[in-house]
Amino acid sequence: MSSQNPVYSPLSLGETNISQQKHPSKKSTALALVGTLVIFSTVSLAIFGGFSNDDSDDNFGIAHVPYHKTLTTQNESIQLGNRFKNRYFEFKYEIVRGNYSHTNEDELAVKPFIVRNIERHSDGEPYDVYLHKIKPDEEGMIYWKFNLKATDKVVKTLVIRMIGINQTLNEGGKAEACLETFENCLEAPANQDLTIDMPRADTLFLGVKLYKNIKVFRYAEECMGCEELESGFSVKAYWVSTQDHLLNISSTFHDDSGRVFALSPKTGENYAKFTYNFLNNSYSHNEPDGSPVRLFDFNGLERVEDYTENTVFLRRKNPKEKGNIRWALNLRIDGKYVEKVVIGIIGIEEIANRGGTARACWNVLYNCIDIPIDGTFTLQNNVVDLSLDIELDEDIQIFRTKLDDEGSLENVSVEVYWRGQRENN
Repeated sequence: MSSQNPVYSPLSLGETNISQQKHPSKKSTALALVGTLVIFSTVSLAIFGGFSNDDSDDNFGIAHVPYHKTLTTQNESIQLGNRFKNRYFEFKYEIVRGNYSHTNEDELAVKPFIVRNIERHSDGEPYDVYLHKIKPDEEGMIYWKFNLKATDKVVKTLVIRMIGINQTLNEGGKAEACLETFENCLEAPANQDLTIDMPRADTLFLGVKLYKNIKVFRYAEECMGCEELESGFSVKAYWVSTQDHLLNISSTFHDDSGRVFALSPKTGENYAKFTYNFLNNSYSHNEPDGSPVRLFDFNGLERVEDYTENTVFLRRKNPKEKGNIRWALNLRIDGKYVEKVVIGIIGIEEIANRGGTARACWNVLYNCIDIPIDGTFTLQNNVVDLSLDIELDEDIQIFRTKLDDEGSLENVSVEVYWRGQRENN
């Protein structure tokens, strides 16, 4: 099986790919306990989210036993959406599981820039996780380093929030955001936003110093307005272009969504190819009545024609709110069954590293698989209903194409192969 064209065979509701293994009865109690912890840990990860962790064990802070973890560091800066054309980007660190919202550019886990006499600790109660000093009589500090430099855009505003730093008050410590050097710092308020307009710096250092033996980034049980972040910190970056751009923006270029398109082959054939070209906003097919194909779902996105850069692309209408685009196809043909479906989508490179998701679902909504950002993949075994959904979790651009690209490619393609109806045994 080629890595460029993976093949997936849908399982029926009664099938499973989970193998079973018997264990000696003397170990059954221990195994049951371990299994319970693993399942609980997995469910908790789904609840808390996070895509990069600070070298933490999966059960850290969940099992009812005291625990501590040494934190390692990295020299490289954390990127704040400066790789792409983002207008808004948010980075989070959630202390309970040690989860970061993003990875580094090399997709390795994010780590602090400086760690001195600090460890991540749990007293053994669920959610009771925090940072504190290893040696109580010595000063401790931890800082993260962020890159604010980008091409053709600058940070207009930084909004920083640090949760669970109340004990830094009254000379217990200091929480601060420093621009460029550690001599140019602003103190961060506890559980409130620190807003920095036009920072005019290439680097942000964010962290805390611990003078007394205190606990920081602890779960904030009584924090008002902490629904989005209950422990740790967040950094929101609002970017603006350094160039004047002549734009033509449309959020209604796809009206009347909600339709399922019935794809069928020509008479006497068992093959059909459905395509969509974003540059021309054109399809390979029309509806039976001759009207244009419509999307099944189109929310929170807009088409932008940038005449300054000679490009066209799709992005979120509101930089802070998610958006999605979805196609739905009905592949049912009387007297035939679908042998295989080959799917390809190009121009979605920026969904990598959690910028968004691209998924194909078939027959039932929970039969889904991620669509690769390059190449194609194949579904087999009687796919009758198919949906392709792209969701932008961040302010990224997809389907970016030159406006004068006469040889523009098919951004979405679905090839369907039918066969005569199977005989019943």
